[in-house]
Amino acid sequence: MAIEKIQYAFYFDQTRCMSCNSCTVACKDWNQVEPGPVAWRKQFTYEKDGGFFPLSMGCNHCEEPACKNVCPYNAIIKTDDGIVYVNRDLCQGALSCISACPFAKPQIALDKQEPNAFESWKVQHPMQKCDMCKERLDKGEKPACVASCVGRALDFGTKDYILSTYRSAVQLNYSDFPYAYVNNTNDTKPSFYVKKKTSISVTKASSNYVK
Repeated sequence: MAIEKIQYAFYFDQTRCMSCNSCTVACKDWNQVEPGPVAWRKQFTYEKDGGFFPLSMGCNHCEEPACKNVCPYNAIIKTDDGIVYVNRDLCQGALSCISACPFAKPQIALDKQEPNAFESWKVQHPMQKCDMCKERLDKGEKPACVASCVGRALDFGTKDYILSTYRSAVQLNYSDFPYAYVNNTNDTKPSFYVKKKTSISVTKASSNYVK
């Protein structure tokens, strides 16, 4: 009898986020990502009709990851529990993953941000992105972004847990969250569920906002 695979997922509550960026700082600290343009998790605020709509998003660990499907070197792996991560030793810099991802989550560092390359790497700067803090998960801990969230706007667990615990959450989609999409609007079945902020209320917004 086949064992049913699980799918880990992120949850985000737009009504609780204070745009404090504790999640992005914790992510960079835990994953030792130096200051620079590459950030495994980014927080921004979308402004519309006088209202502010925050969004904190890392890799969405899609059920049908476009990045994995286009990598010619099989450097992107999807585990049995749904984590999508990159083996940087296998990456040869094709960059096809970057344009394939609707959310532009695969990233390449600059020399200043990543000055030292490992001998096992085939290129100076292999692709990098959020890996759901899989080393923390192995120890029974939640991802750094979730653990650090001051307003408890972030949570993490299996897809079944997220859907049963947060019944008002919706899966990230272009219709409801067009500002989350960068490269294309393909439905890759993101493992990211959001409680939408529907009322227009003026709240403190992050300096990183889009219109």
